[in-house]
Amino acid sequence: MKNQDDKKSLHWSQEKEVAKSNRPIRFLVWLVKILPFGVLAFIALPVSFFYWIFSKRARIEAKRYQKRIIAFSEGHSLKRPRTYPQVLSFALTLVEKVAGWCGKASLEEVVFHDDDIAGLNERLCRGEGVMLIGSHLGNMELLRTLATYNQTSVDKELPVVAIMDMNVTARFNQTLADLNPLYKMDLISASDIGVDTVEKLQDCIARGGLVVIAGDRTSANAQDRNFEKDFLGQKAAFPYGSFFLASILNASVYFVFALRQKTFMFRPKYDMIVKKSSIEFDCGRKERIARSEKLCGEYVSLLEKYAMERPFQWYNFFDFWSI
Repeated sequence: MKNQDDKKSLHWSQEKEVAKSNRPIRFLVWLVKILPFGVLAFIALPVSFFYWIFSKRARIEAKRYQKRIIAFSEGHSLKRPRTYPQVLSFALTLVEKVAGWCGKASLEEVVFHDDDIAGLNERLCRGEGVMLIGSHLGNMELLRTLATYNQTSVDKELPVVAIMDMNVTARFNQTLADLNPLYKMDLISASDIGVDTVEKLQDCIARGGLVVIAGDRTSANAQDRNFEKDFLGQKAAFPYGSFFLASILNASVYFVFALRQKTFMFRPKYDMIVKKSSIEFDCGRKERIARSEKLCGEYVSLLEKYAMERPFQWYNFFDFWSI
């Protein structure tokens, strides 16, 4: 019989989906369709509070993460762990993801900055495909939702292929697919990556599209094949495959973060942060691994920076530093 310490060391993909059926998710979809976001935000308050009360694991992992931030950054505004705002932020993001796939997301909710967004737009307008590496900090789905509904600053339709784990949140994924068939149209399960899927990704790049993947969750199928990097003062594992895939596609890589401006808002506004990687893969096969690791290093530095800026928008509720 496993004790609590064994449970803490589970790989994130071994965690059970919270929803036992798709009825609560369907109910959420119905509410999102008929209610304005301000009302939904108020509903999220008691719902997330009860989840926070009864989910010991969410409290443990939020506290673990926040304690790392406090220890790592002297003088940080977060003086002591406050786990409920992080759970509330997660609940609001969940509502926003559903709203996006209901067609209620708008480019007007996105605030762009003076970073590499102009270069990304120019590249896409020229028909050059790129690879985007996101995270479970903020709302990673936002950009894919907007691109699917052709709400971008690029004056043409963009092919988008997203890679994600389809097993851990299977009921949620299936409900969104039932709601909107576009959700799964160009979605590849991380466990199914092979020759055929790589060809599909290469085709997406060749057609001037976006390949989207997260860089902050290690693979369930290759748990021992990772890059170990310092993250908030302690070694953490990052997925080898997410960064080595960039070398196979040989496309320009951009890091993208969609972060809510405030934890609680009646009308959600997101800062869309776009940073181009300096790593290129115009090299031989032997050099690819080394450059993939450098790419991972660039990503981790940015993830650390924005995690400290928006500590309550971190949605990895597992022991991130368990190696």
